[in-house]
Amino acid sequence: MEVDYLEDLFSVVESKSYNKAAFERNISTPGIKKRIAQIEQYFGYKIFDATPRGVSLTNEGLKLYEGLKSVKQQIDYLKNQDTDVLKVGIISNFPLDKLHKMNNQNERIRLFPANSTEELINNLQQHKLDLVIGEQIELQEGVYYEYWFEEPYELVFSKQHALNEINHIDAEVLAQQHYYLLEPPGDTFNFKNNNINPQKMDLSYVKDRESILNFIATSESVAICPQSYMEKVNSDMYTHIKLPNASRTIGIYSKKEKHINNFHSILKENTK
Repeated sequence: MEVDYLEDLFSVVESKSYNKAAFERNISTPGIKKRIAQIEQYFGYKIFDATPRGVSLTNEGLKLYEGLKSVKQQIDYLKNQDTDVLKVGIISNFPLDKLHKMNNQNERIRLFPANSTEELINNLQQHKLDLVIGEQIELQEGVYYEYWFEEPYELVFSKQHALNEINHIDAEVLAQQHYYLLEPPGDTFNFKNNNINPQKMDLSYVKDRESILNFIATSESVAICPQSYMEKVNSDMYTHIKLPNASRTIGIYSKKEKHINNFHSILKENTK
């Protein structure tokens, strides 16, 4: 039986509902019912009864719940021994200058990279992370959000591409190109005031940026990448220019507002 299953049990007890507990734990209702069934199988008796008012503990379930309280307190105590270290999920193509600041605080911040903000938010909802730094996405219930900064996108193409011969790349030229992008939700860029409709662009999606760069190095296609990503790439092979009026918003997510405040305090210490 997994330790996380105890958290599921306590959520069902407190909410008196499988649906509410499943939402809180960020899993499906059938999933949380299956976990409770495994706890019942482990202990050998039924824990919950369904009633018109919701889910209630059986007599055996109540005794188990009371007994597990002390176990949960010990687990919570052990987990909180690491409260001085913030577990921060971060998108893999994060700007290097800000990443450097966080790496300098390795005794206070522990970084967990991932390819998409959605993946990180799921880990946040499951209490595997204290904080997430990623692209702006639709906000989930119970999650605090704070805007951090905007980052421009760049148009990237090989040194042999015909675009190298054009002095001014306007919206008409851009509309004629074939683009490689990361599979959604990897690229969630927004175009602002540049008369380009992403819905009408000739797009191909690839699983990783390394593959994208390989494709455009040997073709007449182009890529759109965050400016910070191209700082990591050998520019001898590629031309990259700022894409007019295209940017991504980077924000900070947490289930506890104090974690966001703590994060800023830690970074501020790094500048002293």
